Amino acid sequence: MSVQHRTEWPEYYAQNIWPKPDEKGVEGFEGAFKDLGRFVLDVGCALAAACQPFTLSRFSDTSMSLPKLISTSQTTKARLLHYFPPSQNIPLPAEDEPVDSWCGFHLDHSLLTGLTSAMYLSEGDGDFSEPTVVQSPSESSGLYIRTRGGELTKVSIPEDSLAFQTGEALEIATGGKLRATPHCVRVGSGVADSSKISRETFALFMQPDTDQFALAVSNIWSIQ
Repeated sequence: MSVQHRTEWPEYYAQNIWPKPDEKGVEGFEGAFKDLGRFVLDVGCALAAACQPFTLSRFSDTSMSLPKLISTSQTTKARLLHYFPPSQNIPLPAEDEPVDSWCGFHLDHSLLTGLTSAMYLSEGDGDFSEPTVVQSPSESSGLYIRTRGGELTKVSIPEDSLAFQTGEALEIATGGKLRATPHCVRVGSGVADSSKISRETFALFMQPDTDQFALAVSNIWSIQ
């Protein structure tokens, strides 16, 4: 990666900072994180290949391929997402809790985003006690998407599965043929002690390089 790229786009091309391999509590974190990221990326590239017939006619440069945009990108980002337990000082109403109470509605700016199943952790009673993996705190807890037809749908990802959603870069690149997925995360109504339960997940944001994406921007005005 050139110095110019790192200078112009530090938020995309900055070096990662990892804990030491023997850091207590997160031993082997870097290796495990990268292994999972590569696995999600490989599946994402296979999915991109399946989407290619739908995207090819929309790219302003017909030699460009969606799998190549993803597989050669230096801007793809993986994140461990931690949703803090709801504040004890602001209790949520049980019945009319907002659907986006844990994370507001938004669009990813990726081409594709790969997601693992969520893990819920219950905080221990002491300051130094280990959290415990628990079941989803409520049937209404979790990820919600709004379909292209405007319907609100809860998405449940099995523990041994991955899910992928489309982002804004793909919507722009295809002139709206493949739309970005509006989504949010809900705490869940009727949770007796939600103030101690957090939500954890892993997301891989598969984005085009900063100089590749300009090839498709001319399609943005055709989105209805």
